[in-house]
Amino acid sequence: MVIRTLLVSILLTGTAFCADSPEGLQLYKKQIPSADIPERTRLYTKPDPASTGGLKGRIAKSDLPIEQILAIPSENPEEVYLGEITGPKSDAFQFTGLPIGKYDLLVIYDSAFYEGFQLNRDASNLTSDDLAKIEATIQKSEPYFTKKFIHRVEGLTGRASGARCLCTYFRDKDSIGVHNSDFRRTFKLVILKNVGPGWQIVRARDLYPVWADPKHILPSHHYSATLNQIRVADQLKDLGDIELTH
Repeated sequence: MVIRTLLVSILLTGTAFCADSPEGLQLYKKQIPSADIPERTRLYTKPDPASTGGLKGRIAKSDLPIEQILAIPSENPEEVYLGEITGPKSDAFQFTGLPIGKYDLLVIYDSAFYEGFQLNRDASNLTSDDLAKIEATIQKSEPYFTKKFIHRVEGLTGRASGARCLCTYFRDKDSIGVHNSDFRRTFKLVILKNVGPGWQIVRARDLYPVWADPKHILPSHHYSATLNQIRVADQLKDLGDIELTH
C-alpha cells in the first residue's frame, strides 16, 4: 500500500527519474502528455566552473548550419556536454568548462549526423551470434518506438563482457495525446552486458530527442575519425577547421 501511494504521488507531480543522467541531474520535472509517450528531456552535464579547459573549432566545407553539437568523454558516457554553436553560418562551435580528458564529438545536422565515438577501447571481436543477440535486445527494448536502427556496435565476446552501440530509436506513427503530426525520434548510446543467454541493456543515454517531421527522411549516419578522442587540457583548445570524414 505504501509503495502504491508513493508511485501515485510521483505520477501526479510529474516527476521522473532519468537513470542514465549524471549524478546531481537525476531528478527533473516534466509534463506527461500521455501514458503512451516516454517523455524525453534533453538533459546535459553542466560545465564545470572549476575547469578551464574547452574546445572550439569550425566544420569546414559545409554549407549546412549545425543543429546541435555534443562532447562525450568515452570513459564516462553518462556525461554529455552541450556545445555553443557560433559563427555567422552556424558552422562553428565552442565548449567551455570541460574537465581534463579525451572527448568524442557528435555533430548533428537536419538531415545527417557525424560522430567519433570510441565504443570499445580494444579492437571489437564480437561474433555474428553476439551481433544477432544484441540486435534482438535492441529491437525488444522500448516498445513505444516502432523502429530501431543500430548504426555502430563494438565490444568483446564472452560472458560478462560488454559492448556499446549507437542507435536511432524512431516512432513512425502518431502518439496518443499529442496534437500534432510529428513523430518521436532520439539518438541513443546504449551500453550492454553479456549475461550468458544473451545481451542485456545496462544503461542507455539519450543524446538528442526530438519531434521530427514525418515528411523528412531519417538523418543519415556517418563516422568521422576527426571527431574521435580529442584531448582537453586546462586551456581552450582551438581545433581550427575540421573536415568531416565518411
